[in-house]
Amino acid sequence: MNDVSIIMYHYVRPLKDSQYPGIKGLEFEKFKQQLDFVEKNYQVVTGEELIHSARDADYRLPKNACLLTFDDGYRDHFDYVLPELLRRGLQGSFFPPAKCITERSLLDVNKIHYILATCNNSEQLVVELEQLSLDNGITESDLIQYRHDAFFASRFDSPEIAYFKRMLQFLLGETLVQSILEELFQKYVKRDTVEVADDLYMTENEIKKLLESGMYVGSHTYSHKWLNRIPRVAQEREIDQSLEFLTLIGAPTRDWIMCYPYGGYNSDTLDILEERNCMVGLTTKPGVASISSQNRLELARYDTNDLPQ
Repeated sequence: MNDVSIIMYHYVRPLKDSQYPGIKGLEFEKFKQQLDFVEKNYQVVTGEELIHSARDADYRLPKNACLLTFDDGYRDHFDYVLPELLRRGLQGSFFPPAKCITERSLLDVNKIHYILATCNNSEQLVVELEQLSLDNGITESDLIQYRHDAFFASRFDSPEIAYFKRMLQFLLGETLVQSILEELFQKYVKRDTVEVADDLYMTENEIKKLLESGMYVGSHTYSHKWLNRIPRVAQEREIDQSLEFLTLIGAPTRDWIMCYPYGGYNSDTLDILEERNCMVGLTTKPGVASISSQNRLELARYDTNDLPQ
């Protein structure tokens, strides 16, 4: 069995000097320090080597193998991550949701991040979220149930922030979520979402340059939905549209890597991926990934916060 430590990154930028220093990301200087730590203690492998190890039981990864992964298609990855990886001779594996690249549309997950980054009072945000929910037909008893089901801390978020995210990610209906996000985004961020999207995400040409530079690019679905919370037919659409995007940019679509948004997947997802020649699936479960033919679509990943800061 092959073991590999897979590390997950999202925002990587000079945060203190940025327009949104409150965004929950990794300072670029700390990223470079983490790479120093990784190079000292691990052997960085490529996405292709990971695929080979999942496909061929006789193929051995090096001792202390490590894969660097970057989710969500942020321009941070082109402006800061790519030059640093090239300087060190390392490969990264990048997973952009196709919609934000092709449509220049700001994903709900990022609207939530920017609201949280510009309002430092999470308790007030919960109050506003619940009042807007009540104004749009959610009952007091509904809110009591939501609090019971979702008001608790996650690995890296307080109960208030975790609850705020869960409500807007999957508990409230899509129409209500769009209405609430629009109101809170304009109140706190005060910018056009298309303008923010253009600043936030890589372009199609920049992602092609990742490939030209020797990086790996895989699937993060089309619109970054919780796959385990939508019907099978919707999952198929999300995955197929992402594969169309990979074909468009010249990335491999046979023996490819899927990175599950939010780490969400179910048995339908695994069936779909098998049918579509997916070789590896990346979750958000923390730990060392021990690759076998049985678990290759459910590999663990460490968060950047799990590494020395």
